[in-house]
Amino acid sequence: MAKVNLHGPDYSAHVRTIRLCLVEKGVDYELTPVDVLRGQNQKPEFLKLQPFAQVPVLVHDNFTLYETTAIARYVDDSFKGPKLQPSDKKEAARMNQIISIIEAHGYGPIISEIVTLRAREAFLQQQIDINDLRKAAGPARQCLTVIEELMGDGAFLVGRSLSLADLHLAPIMAHFMRTPEGKRIMEALPKLTAWWQSISARPSMVETATQRG
Repeated sequence: MAKVNLHGPDYSAHVRTIRLCLVEKGVDYELTPVDVLRGQNQKPEFLKLQPFAQVPVLVHDNFTLYETTAIARYVDDSFKGPKLQPSDKKEAARMNQIISIIEAHGYGPIISEIVTLRAREAFLQQQIDINDLRKAAGPARQCLTVIEELMGDGAFLVGRSLSLADLHLAPIMAHFMRTPEGKRIMEALPKLTAWWQSISARPSMVETATQRG
């Protein structure tokens, strides 16, 4: 079988989502680093794979695919291993709803704003505007509160087994929980906190962990 090649930096939340999918499915893969911080994603050879200069990109059996949600579903549908999408139509719809909420309302304020600002402060010693953090904290809190309200009674975001919804949110939370804002917001979300404590200890999360998240 053709080997899977995944392009992107290991610290990217979206790249880690796909790495988690591959690990959970038991798929052997090769990670080709793309240093977006140094503009490697803007080079012509990468733009041939991804014209929008974003990660991740998956190449398998002469087939190139980008966009995280599309790749995650392709991995689940194409390889043996535990299914990561519910067979129940309502649970599948809920999973897709939560993924859409994460991408549309969570990734921006959590990763693009709060995590990025805190990273600039920690690694580049840049002074940041606390008001920017406060502005982003509101939408981040709303997104996670809504997700908690949509959760059922099981240990996972949807139903009683792991799904793509868990694998989309977990890498984002790995970064967010390293920030004061993340820790503070999660104090008011007991169900989501219990979920995070469980999912963060999962072997696939441990295997794909990096120093940055």
